[in-house]
Amino acid sequence: MRKIICSFFALLCLCVYGQQTPPHSGFVYVKDYVPDVVEDLRYFTTNNFMGKPADGYNANRTILTREAAEALKAAADELRPMGYVIKIYDAYRPQQAVDHFVRWSKTSDQRNKADYYPTKKKKSLFPKYIARKSGHTKGSTIDMTICYRETGEEVDMGSHFDYFGEPSHTMFLGSYVGGHVVTKKHQENRLLLRRIMVKHGFKPYESEWWHFTLKKEPYPNTYFNFPVQ
Repeated sequence: MRKIICSFFALLCLCVYGQQTPPHSGFVYVKDYVPDVVEDLRYFTTNNFMGKPADGYNANRTILTREAAEALKAAADELRPMGYVIKIYDAYRPQQAVDHFVRWSKTSDQRNKADYYPTKKKKSLFPKYIARKSGHTKGSTIDMTICYRETGEEVDMGSHFDYFGEPSHTMFLGSYVGGHVVTKKHQENRLLLRRIMVKHGFKPYESEWWHFTLKKEPYPNTYFNFPVQ
């Protein structure tokens, strides 16, 4: 009877909490490697440049290749004693989401233009800011920032995630639309993040201070399409 009860309880937990095994061979849930990571997958929400959830994002769960997750853990371990935790905006991205971005670019929908691409036309977002074949889909690219451990507040980088324009370039300094200013302190914060990530095996993308790719990514020529769940 006890075995039956235990089996029933295990099945109930599986139904309530979902399958906890890795979503695809070679991939892992980042939370299993960095337990204090803050997950804020923007394409699971309406808080993104499209203003709607992207296809293939069925949960707010960060997925990476095992190698990328291990490297990110090393970065998190170094940041933690400095008073920071990692926050993730996007990691593995299914190809169906990328295809959704492309379809969106051909519509007249510009509901979030003022927040995300105020000085750009939609068609000009490709390929500098949005790619038809994304490195994210290979599973070893991450969009991220850092937060203060004590308060959970994001470290101010001067421009927000997915702001498409020069103010998001790592080395940008000066004012931009809306009276916003990227200061020397903002640049120092960006360079701190960059320094730690590069130290632990990632390469930055100069046009987006939040974007990093594992240098030795295990699937450099494969674009995956399993959903985030």
